[in-house]
Amino acid sequence: SFPALRHWTPTVHTMRNGIAAMTMLVSATLLVFTTWSGAASNNLEARFASSTSSRCFTPMARTLQRSVSANAGDLFMKKFQVVGTDHNVALEGKTVNFQLGKDGSKSLDVPANIEVRVPRSNVVIVASKEKEAVTSFSADIQALKKDSGKEGIRRVGKGVKQIDTLDPVHTKKLKLIGVGYRAAVKGNTIVLNLGYSHPITLPILDGVKIETPSNTDLVLTSKDAWAVGQMAYNIREWRKPEPYKGKGIRFEGEKIIMKEGKRKK
Repeated sequence: SFPALRHWTPTVHTMRNGIAAMTMLVSATLLVFTTWSGAASNNLEARFASSTSSRCFTPMARTLQRSVSANAGDLFMKKFQVVGTDHNVALEGKTVNFQLGKDGSKSLDVPANIEVRVPRSNVVIVASKEKEAVTSFSADIQALKKDSGKEGIRRVGKGVKQIDTLDPVHTKKLKLIGVGYRAAVKGNTIVLNLGYSHPITLPILDGVKIETPSNTDLVLTSKDAWAVGQMAYNIREWRKPEPYKGKGIRFEGEKIIMKEGKRKK
């Protein structure tokens, strides 16, 4: 008697069954995902804990560790610069004499456990195996005339550094690349054959020693960092590396960005 209702009733039951099936499927999926994510999280925490127990992944911590190990040495050192017009310093025996402009001249006696170097007329280096001795004598030096910004005794760097030696040897290595390129040391000069119509003869700067393990290899050493760098610059300027064939004078480890030459059509 109700054909429309009899026709609609199976459709309603079908929709209810479909909704129930989808609900069960979603519930099962959520349960599986929750279980998997919990296990993965526990595994990740365990791996991270075992890794961080032996070392730290923090970039700052790695940087600090490298800097501390790089500065490790047997001597403690502090460096000062005398700044201003008519300001200079000189070392005479065990006495350091300061000329401080309008403040006149002042002197300090060097203690027995302190070593003082004056590499230039405006630089003072204080070193000792005892950190407290360096700190104490450095305070005496700075007390002579505080740095006003324009003149005075200025501290170079922060704190007390640890070094291996007061006389480090600086090295520069050069390599000659090119057909017929060669070098030879003759007395106090170095003779370079670099493809020119005549050999190049350069005087060797004071304090610089040049060795030639081979005709195309140069090893420059000096206790003066400026001198060895300037000498290497003087040599390299005569034939800088060119980017097409790579010929020239290179520093050790120097990389040249090569260019492609023009092709014939």
